[in-house]
Amino acid sequence: MIDRLRSGVTAGALAGLAYGLFTWLVVSPVVRHLEHLASHGGDHGHDVAHTVGETTTAVVSAGGGVLWGILLGAAFGVAYHLFEPGLPGGELKPYVFAGAGFLAVSVAPWTVLPPATPGTEPLYGSTLRVPLYLGLVVVGGLVAATSIFGYTRMSRTRGRGMGVFVALLPLVALGLLSIIAPPTLTGDGASAGLSAAFRWLVGFSQAGLWALIAVVFRRFDREFDRRGTNSPTPTARGTD
Repeated sequence: MIDRLRSGVTAGALAGLAYGLFTWLVVSPVVRHLEHLASHGGDHGHDVAHTVGETTTAVVSAGGGVLWGILLGAAFGVAYHLFEPGLPGGELKPYVFAGAGFLAVSVAPWTVLPPATPGTEPLYGSTLRVPLYLGLVVVGGLVAATSIFGYTRMSRTRGRGMGVFVALLPLVALGLLSIIAPPTLTGDGASAGLSAAFRWLVGFSQAGLWALIAVVFRRFDREFDRRGTNSPTPTARGTD
């Protein structure tokens, strides 16, 4: 487990660095643009002090991205060590697990608590939103586990096509939650098009973070396998 924890932390640090730079160079300017649209009606005039404040905020956001990557990487390494024998995919297991993590930590909470664009505010306080977020993470984890388990069982007995179909059913159910969930944000904010683009940007950055963690983790994990420190168990060898 120690080797995989080390691999996860390293992967998270490198992926977090890339994520932090992306946040600084891409996401932060978009957020500032949306803030100007929401508060100044498109007037982009601002003084030097405001610019310094924006730069400081961007640097803090980038640093937070690095720490977020390290945290996810550490959790990824430990959880992967525990659940790897039950994962399908062979050499692609880290990517399957990264997809499950993205689903649980990001996608599932966004079905009810979507990323807030500048100009919008949460309808509920943190005393409600934090437990709701954690509950949705648990729901996302259950959906991911059900999807993986369904694929594994059905692909063994009825082929991969049926396995994929069964795996999609929990994901569709999760998607329906986003349709029936009541609104949790208030305020005009940016236009619908800009809000949608911003949320896709946030989703893309989070998906990229998980993908980079999987890529780097797999590279280090294979190195440890060659050394014999992560030799798969017989159960893991037999998992398809």
